[in-house]
Amino acid sequence: MRKETMMAAVFEKVGVLTVKEIPVPKIKNKDDVLIKVEAISICGTDVRALSDPPEFVFKEGIVIGHEFTGFVEEIGEEVTAVKKGDKVVIHPNIWCGKCHYCITGHTNLCDNFKHIGDMIDGGMAEYACVPEKMLHKISPDVPSHIACLAEPLADVLNGVTKVPAKPGDTAVVFGAGPIGLIFTMLYKAAGAKVIVSDVSEKRRAFALEIGADYAIDPVAQDIEAAVMKITKIGADIAADAVGVLLPDAIRVVRKGGHIVLFGINQRVKVELNQFPILLKEIKIHGSFIAKGTFPRAVKILEEKIIPIEKIIYKRLPLVQVREGIEMMRRGEGAKVIIEI
Repeated sequence: MRKETMMAAVFEKVGVLTVKEIPVPKIKNKDDVLIKVEAISICGTDVRALSDPPEFVFKEGIVIGHEFTGFVEEIGEEVTAVKKGDKVVIHPNIWCGKCHYCITGHTNLCDNFKHIGDMIDGGMAEYACVPEKMLHKISPDVPSHIACLAEPLADVLNGVTKVPAKPGDTAVVFGAGPIGLIFTMLYKAAGAKVIVSDVSEKRRAFALEIGADYAIDPVAQDIEAAVMKITKIGADIAADAVGVLLPDAIRVVRKGGHIVLFGINQRVKVELNQFPILLKEIKIHGSFIAKGTFPRAVKILEEKIIPIEKIIYKRLPLVQVREGIEMMRRGEGAKVIIEI
């Protein structure tokens, strides 16, 4: 018999996260699925929401966490896609299916979406309740501390799918945090030469370790000159995983090149000269969360196409979630995984 309470990491208020005992969620809708959580990755949004002042808004009293995996424990009466015992990964952005953007295939732009882990209870707990349509089955052979990375991988795949790299292309990735490192691995897997730019010596070294061809310090070097020296004409693709580096991306991309904007930073204003965009006929692509990319992310993890496990810095128990968040805040490692 399943117990009635569970341990969970609850966002109490700005800067306050408490690990405490709360009721196990119950199936309320016919399409609900109860998940016994195995592992969950701490996201940068979790870190930013717990800053004071916060850089991301969470609902008070919410169970945090959206990058998670686990096993199906119980299903609603109309659930058919999964059964008890299936291992699943969770798409955390619940779209409405009714607005203009949903019915035209842009579910990631839903006007009414609810996000698991900041608007409704997430997976930093022993159990989580999720609508059936948000689940994707994954092989039980994929270790849970790796399977939970399906969510950030699916997000990055949205950007990479918009501008796919080809063998022989050169891609510049701005930022060597978890997202920038996943961009790097995917571009390398496609056969591109990858240049990573980051102010942190530690992160630059790590980028080289996971496959980057070059790692540039944009403080010590002129990024445009460095990229031109390597490429002669500029990069085919530039991906901003930081959220404020569009001007630099414009400088390093070649004529007719592509820029992918992925990183989010709502607090920094960027001044932009449009003329180089026009002169070089640069294509700029915004990329927001996942869009039909979870099945591909699952396949990549199952077939071990990229060494994504290398970005995992620590694996900690739930009671040490605050320690894990501080590790990421200090930039000690790319990803910290909480194992339930």
